[in-house]
Amino acid sequence: MLAAFTDVETALTAYAKEQTRRQSLEHAAQANEKAVALAGDLYRHGLADFLRVLESQRSLYQSQDALIESERAVSSDLIALYKALGGGWEEKDSSSAARR
Repeated sequence: MLAAFTDVETALTAYAKEQTRRQSLEHAAQANEKAVALAGDLYRHGLADFLRVLESQRSLYQSQDALIESERAVSSDLIALYKALGGGWEEKDSSSAARR
């Protein structure tokens, strides 16, 4: 019983932490989108070199990649939590399956 509570606590903690991380990465990706737009505007007006545009795009792609990875981890952690709580182990009634 204690092991089951530990599994639930571990899964719940991992899920909550990854949700927080995902939110931070979402804000970072939004900020990087603004930086790309600003760098593009500066470049078009001759106030910055193209390297700044490329660097801001690289940062945006890295933050978007991290955000996608975090979203995957959130889903995986939610599945682990569901499993720790005993979900998904229901037996199917053979008579109802035969009727289909």
